[in-house]
Amino acid sequence: MQIFKQVCQPLSRWLMAAVLGVLVWFQAAPAQAASSDGFVDPNGKDVTAIAKCLPQQLTEGDLQRALGEFGNDYLERVFDLKDNYSEYEISQAEEEFQSCLERQGITPVVKQNS
Repeated sequence: MQIFKQVCQPLSRWLMAAVLGVLVWFQAAPAQAASSDGFVDPNGKDVTAIAKCLPQQLTEGDLQRALGEFGNDYLERVFDLKDNYSEYEISQAEEEFQSCLERQGITPVVKQNS
């Protein structure tokens, strides 16, 4: 009986370490797959370039920034009151976002319609 315990004890430790290693590997595998696939919208379109171009300040909820940009011709833009989009006042973050999209080969909607 003593020999059986001596054999099983290291074997059980090795088995527990292997099970723990497999569990850790399974937990890390979905995270690696998601980061390599990029971003996909509900319709299945790849929006990775758009997500990567989005400036950090536009990804955070900031009431003061939102209220500040509310004065930047916001309502006019929402209701498309001006004939030319270049007449609207846009923030620096929006300009950076649009130029990044153009570098990625994506034409922003505002430039598609003009």
